[in-house]
Amino acid sequence: MPDDKYVLARIMLRAAIPLAKVLVEDDPKMREKYRGFNSVVQFEVKGSEDLVAVMNFVDGIPELGFERHENPDVNFVFKNAGQLNKFFAGKIAMPKIKGMLKLGILLKVVPLLLGLTLLLPSKKPKDPAKRKLKVKLLFYMLSSALSQMNKAGDEEFKSFTEKMPDRIIQWTCLPDGPYAYLRIKRGKTKAGRGLYTRRKPFIDMQFRDVDSAIKVLTNEVDLIIAVKEGYLTQIGSPEYGAKLGSYMLKIDQWIRES
Repeated sequence: MPDDKYVLARIMLRAAIPLAKVLVEDDPKMREKYRGFNSVVQFEVKGSEDLVAVMNFVDGIPELGFERHENPDVNFVFKNAGQLNKFFAGKIAMPKIKGMLKLGILLKVVPLLLGLTLLLPSKKPKDPAKRKLKVKLLFYMLSSALSQMNKAGDEEFKSFTEKMPDRIIQWTCLPDGPYAYLRIKRGKTKAGRGLYTRRKPFIDMQFRDVDSAIKVLTNEVDLIIAVKEGYLTQIGSPEYGAKLGSYMLKIDQWIRES
């Protein structure tokens, strides 16, 4: 059974880092800032076969890959999964950086990574567009993180997914998005972005608006109060919805304790 630090590191590499592409593509100013930037930046845990993520910037758009690159321009090497988890949770953890003298690349990559701190509960933007972006990032992070939790072999969540026939878990922010979903089918999972339209979701977690979604997803209010106050309406099985909520809280707890 994989340990919690390994599962969280896989979530950081395969669910959190890919959100950098959303930051660039969603903001015209960011798109212009990174236009023409071409470099390969890698993040890896030393000695691990699969704890690696590669950002291949092509004209400023970071395309993500998860196989080790032979010659990245800059390589962030973490001594273990725990150090990587601390780094991406915004805590003090300094990896070895190969290519550290390539300041032009670092001056592009580090601010982009700092942009991912918008996911943290402590980040409370006032600009409406930023607040909506925060909800989009949180939805994408949640659906991908749960899928990676399953693929990494978390015993409890894998037992949950193995019993599920083909079902859709939807996250909805009313009135007009953002949206994300997770498809579960007999132990296999796939995260998706947007509204799943091929069938009615098994569970649809509908947030009243952007402000309500932020309050709930950053644990400013707990799930019971959120439902009671109307911040969140859960359509579908309450039993499975409660279980799903417990797995979401489990990931949040791992990040807090990393």
